[in-house]
Formats: sequence, C-alpha cells, structure tokens
Amino acid sequence: MDAFRCHAEVTGQVKHRRKLHKQLFFVDLQPEEDNQPKIQILFRTNDGTTDVDTFREAYKACRLGNIIHLSIGWPTDPAENEGKSFKVYQSIQIPTVINEYPIGRPFVSDHPMGTDKPKTIIRATDGSTHLKSNLYCKFWINQRECARLPDCPFLHPSEEEYKAARESWINERLTSRRLVTHDPHDPHESKKSHTMRAMVFAKWIYDTLKPSMVLDVAGGKGDVSMFLTHAFDIPAACVEPNPRKRSKQWRGRLRRLAANLQHPDTERPIEQWPFEREPEFLTCMMDDAFLAEQTRLLDQVTALVGLHADQATEPIVDTALRLGKAFAVIPCCVFAHENRHRRLQSGASVTTTEDFVQYLCEKDTQGRGSVQKAYLDFVGKNVVVYWIPTTS
Repeated sequence: MDAFRCHAEVTGQVKHRRKLHKQLFFVDLQPEEDNQPKIQILFRTNDGTTDVDTFREAYKACRLGNIIHLSIGWPTDPAENEGKSFKVYQSIQIPTVINEYPIGRPFVSDHPMGTDKPKTIIRATDGSTHLKSNLYCKFWINQRECARLPDCPFLHPSEEEYKAARESWINERLTSRRLVTHDPHDPHESKKSHTMRAMVFAKWIYDTLKPSMVLDVAGGKGDVSMFLTHAFDIPAACVEPNPRKRSKQWRGRLRRLAANLQHPDTERPIEQWPFEREPEFLTCMMDDAFLAEQTRLLDQVTALVGLHADQATEPIVDTALRLGKAFAVIPCCVFAHENRHRRLQSGASVTTTEDFVQYLCEKDTQGRGSVQKAYLDFVGKNVVVYWIPTTS
C-alpha cells in the first residue's frame, strides 16, 4: 500500500454507489465541469486511512443523486487503476453535500462503471443467483410505478396478476427476513405475530417486574399501557410527545388482541375488558422538565418501560438507573451515526441491535444487581433488556 495524499478537489453528482463489504465502497461521480468524464471514488477503512465513523458518514453523504464536494487522491492500492478505461480515486473525508437529492423521489442510477450493459443476474442473501427477468420489480410491487421503465429488467405484473404477485413477493421477503434475523439463542420457535408484541410485552411486565405502576415512555398511542391497565389492572401512564388519536376502532382491536392471547379457544369475541382501569396519557417528552414537574407521579411509578422506543430507549434506562426503579426496554433502531460516543467494554463501537443490547446490559447499576436480557414470544426485534434493583 502507498501513502495516501490528496491532490485535487471535485464536485459532482453521485450516479452509482455500491458497497463491497463493511470496509469498502465505491461511488461513480459525474463532475459538474462541462465535458468531464465520470470518475470512480473509493472509500475504505482496511488500509488505515479512514476510521469507521468517517466511513459510515461518508457512505451516508454519498446517497444516489446527491451533489457532493470532496478532496481526492490516488488510491493507496495502485492496482485499483490497472486495466481500467476510467480513473479511480480515493477519498478519506466525509463529502460535503452541496445539494441533497429529494428523499422519496426515485433516482435512476447509471450502470456501474466498467460494465457495458446492465447485469442480468442478481445474487440473493443465501448465495443463490437468479435472473432479474424472473423477479418482480420492488418499486412496481410497492408503488405501482417504476422510474426505470421501459428499461427495467424486472417483472411488472399486470392488473390481473398484481395481487397474487404482491402476496408472493411479500411472503418471500418475510421468509428471507426470518432467515437473516434468526437468533440461535432465541428459544421461541413458533412465535406470535408482530401485531401481538405490545400484549406479549405487557404480560411479561406483569409476570416478571410485578410493578405497582408503570411509566410507558415513547409509547405511541399507548398499546402497552392499555394492555397493562385493562388486561392486568396495573396503573400506567403513557408519555408520548406526538399527539395521537385513540379511536373506538383502535380500542376494539386491542381488546380483540388481548382476548386472542388470553383465551385463544374462545369462539365468541369478548365485548368487555377484564378491568375498567384507564391509563393516563401525557403528551410530552420524558426530559428534565418532566422529571422535575412530575415528582408525585414518579413517586408512584415502580418501573419504566419502552417497546421499540427508538431514541428514547437509552434515556429510559439511564433515568430508571438514576431513580433506582426497574426498567424493561425492547431495543430496535440503534441510530449509530447519532451516538458515536457509545462503546462496549471491549472498546468496540455500537453499530447493530445486538451491540446495543450488549451496551445496555453493561450499564453500571452501582452494585444493585445486573442488567439482564430475555427473549419474548413474538416476531421481530424481541429481546427485552431489563433490570430489577436489588438492595445489598
């Protein structure tokens, strides 16, 4: 490997982007200058020129259609330019986004540089290969439109075939997702549907934490709180900053889900909840102002919980530890680029949901018992991280 040196700057539009693996990706860039040919720019971490955080942010900035500005130099590996009809450069910085391509608007990318015609074969996650002409176009299946027509190599089913094609496509994706996300440590083989997750979580809270009152943080409409109060008679307060409508249809759906879980053999639908207790709904964030103003409520709360609470997940854990109250969270999204400070005890960065679970389990409880995890019986992200404080 040669030493890297920046020797030029370039501004242009990202026409194609492809990641070979976690340490290397390429961008095909069309410079803004008139009559300038496209160039290829690579970013890598396995030569020591770029750290992982910079690599991730660079990949994010190089979204298709974006106009970016960056410094470039010759690749540290001279072989990158051997036998190619175009120039290959390397960059070690996060590109500046001059003009962001509108999110949601389809962008028709160019073919990868170095290919004369589009690829007709695609490789699946299991390693098998398939002809594109035998596969459905995901844009057509999801949106009933395709910006690549008439040149798109994938199938575009007609009105008569669309419903069956969409159902087949969705089933294939669900099967593939289950294979990719399979966790050998998860003891549950036949799981309940994703729509049952709030009820399953509420029952686990009732059985495991045995709380006197629950604070359901970033609870959305309040599914978990509704199940806790109406199905298990546990007082609950749902904290959600975004105003939500709670219709009769929503309440009826939750009641039917609870009945299906608790009485699966009942043919006649249950018309009434077991308990009439109602949750308290608070349209606000769980921030310092909330903690200062809601001291009476917090005195009654014995557990803080969050189901796929996104950015609120770690604050739930930290607040519960600070207050000395039990918590239970089911992590989903990691938001690694917004939380680069996170590090495991091993020194590794936190980039996946599995990393995030481990990161939360490594939280300091000041000798009041360890943070634990368990698997819940529903499809999707189902690892619950919890802590029940103990006294020495």
